Amino acid sequence: MASSIAQIKQMVNQIGQQASNTAAQLSQLALKLQENAAQVNSAISGTAAGEDKTIVASFAQSSKAVQDAATSLLAASQAAKDWAQKA
Repeated sequence: MASSIAQIKQMVNQIGQQASNTAAQLSQLALKLQENAAQVNSAISGTAAGEDKTIVASFAQSSKAVQDAATSLLAASQAAKDWAQKA
């Protein structure tokens, strides 16, 4: 039984670490999306068809969603670490 608990703790720790690593990657992606939105806005702002606003809004919305996912993964990672320490 103790062996099973140790294996589960190891698995939970690994999942927590993967979640943390993925959160870091997603945060970088969110930042890139924000930078791209700023570049697009600078390059094509004021187009008659309004595509600039559509693209910038899409990048901003995507950036927020990705950052929200990163935040959720960090919370899951912390929960996994907390549980593994108590178990």
